Amino acid sequence: MTRTNTSDSRFLLRDDLTAFLSALSERCELWIPQAVGEGVRFLPYREEALLNLDQTPPDHPAKSILFPNTETLFRYERTEDGAITLIPQETTNQPLALFGARSCDIRAFDALDAVFLKRSAPDTSYRQRRNRLVIIGFGCLDPAATCFCERMGGGPFDEAGMDIQMIPLPEGYLFRTLTDRGKALIAPLASFFKEADPVTASQAEALRRKGAPHPDGAAVDFAALKAAVEAGREEPFWESLAAVCLGCGICTFACPVCSCFSLVDEGALKGGRRIRHWDACMFSVFTREASGHNPRGAAVDRVKQRFFHKFFYSLENGEPPGCVGCGRCVTQCPTCIDIREVIDHFQPGEG
Repeated sequence: MTRTNTSDSRFLLRDDLTAFLSALSERCELWIPQAVGEGVRFLPYREEALLNLDQTPPDHPAKSILFPNTETLFRYERTEDGAITLIPQETTNQPLALFGARSCDIRAFDALDAVFLKRSAPDTSYRQRRNRLVIIGFGCLDPAATCFCERMGGGPFDEAGMDIQMIPLPEGYLFRTLTDRGKALIAPLASFFKEADPVTASQAEALRRKGAPHPDGAAVDFAALKAAVEAGREEPFWESLAAVCLGCGICTFACPVCSCFSLVDEGALKGGRRIRHWDACMFSVFTREASGHNPRGAAVDRVKQRFFHKFFYSLENGEPPGCVGCGRCVTQCPTCIDIREVIDHFQPGEG
């Protein structure tokens, strides 16, 4: 990703945002945060969609743009003589644009990249989408009480991974172009923007530098946390968590980092398709073998696996930690299991 001069800023009036998105959608596959029922999730742009930039963060993670909830990996056909032909999914080189994602969701892409691109064999479906992706990130003015991105190394205005950073202001939005890809994405739409005057630029810079921190604990020392989690492998603490865990999996589905999946073949003798869909290590059948044996048959083993994956295995593999501090699992867990309390239990120096 080539970085450009970060002073390349332009201003978009609030009243012009709808027309801007419509024009942008004609040039790329555009995903935006949309109100769906009582929640907000990232979905492909539609003219009638209800844009929602206010929920912090959106209920559903942005990871589905790269790692769909359900996707067909390939189709297969069997001829009369028994030969099997694999038919790959059609691909496109059209830009794929993510609009309005917070920094926590964007930082989570590094962890997904580690799983799908940097292990033994890159995932071709993921790589194709990742190579097309251009990101317009959105600065957080009012993080939720359950957000703790600062503790995990991020921040409300962290620009890491963004091609454009969008800063909300009273009369509109300042677009800070950060990469050549971001510049190319919006260059054909220059008529929607005006130059940012010094006052506007100063307001945006003050917001970006100040951020919106809130007192939720000290920054995590991941090396110390990893060592403490490993040392506490047999602590009774895990049993206390398992005693209230329902195994519903909502924490993994809401998490922008979790990447568990299962593969299913669907079809008949003459043809069908292979499907990948989200799964969860919190489900009791996730690790059950064909023999019936389940190496993580007890709830405590599954609870332990979730947090070991986030704070031990990922770090042991040289990958980013499995949490970006978005707080979704905190707000959505029906039994109020709080990942911050897990961190505080093991993080030296925390209460």
